[in-house]
Amino acid sequence: MSDKCIEIILVENHPIVREGLRTALEANINYKVVAEAEDGQSAILACDRHSHDILLINAVLPGTDTYQIISSIKKRVDTKVIVSAIEQDVNALHDLRKCGAEGFVGKDAGSEEYAAAIHAVQAGGLYFSQNMANTIFQVAQATSDKTNAYGLTGRELEILSLLSSGYCNKEVANKYDLSVRTVEAHRLNIRRKTQSNTLSDLVRISRSLGLANMAGSLSARHSLDHLQGHVI
Repeated sequence: MSDKCIEIILVENHPIVREGLRTALEANINYKVVAEAEDGQSAILACDRHSHDILLINAVLPGTDTYQIISSIKKRVDTKVIVSAIEQDVNALHDLRKCGAEGFVGKDAGSEEYAAAIHAVQAGGLYFSQNMANTIFQVAQATSDKTNAYGLTGRELEILSLLSSGYCNKEVANKYDLSVRTVEAHRLNIRRKTQSNTLSDLVRISRSLGLANMAGSLSARHSLDHLQGHVI
C-alpha cells in the first residue's frame, strides 16, 4: 500500500457503532476517516465537502434510500463505495452493485475484513464477503449456459427465479428491460419445459435448481470471470 493515507467517509446512524468503526479503521496508519455522517443527506454533503477515496456506508439507514444515495454520490464525485452490515441477500447485493457499490461486508465483519475490502476496491476491484461470494457462485453454477435438467435457457432461469420469488410479469419486464409480452412468452416456455401449472410448482422447481431467494442476482455470473479467494 502506498504511503498516502486512504481517506474514508464513514456513514453509520448508530453513534457507538460509528465510533467503533472509526477507531478500528484508524488503528491502521494508512487509513484516515475525514468525515462522518448519520444519514443519506449528510452523506451527500460530506462527499461534496471532503476529498476522499472511499465511502463506507451502512446498508440500512433509517429514512434513507441507500440505493438512491449511492447512485447520487457516484454521479457527483469519484469515489469507491463499500456497503457495510449487509445481510446475505443477493437480490439487495445485485441492486447495490448496479448503483455503483464495489465492496460488500457482512454484519459480522471484523477489522481484517474491512481492511481487505478497502484494499480491494482501492485497487480497482470488487469485494464480497465469503458468504456472499459462496452464494454468488451457487447462482453462477445454477445459471451457467450448460443445459440443465429442464433445458431452460439462462434468461428463463433468471425469470423463473423472479417469478418464484413473487415478482409479477410487469416487474420482471421492468427489471430486465423487456416487454411484458416477452416475459409472458418466457413464462409460457418455462411452464411448458417444466410441466408446471401453478406458482407453487415454479417455487419447487426454483428451489431444486438452487435459485430460491436469489432473484435478481443472476447477472452476477458475468462478474465472476476471475475470483481469487473472495476478492474480485
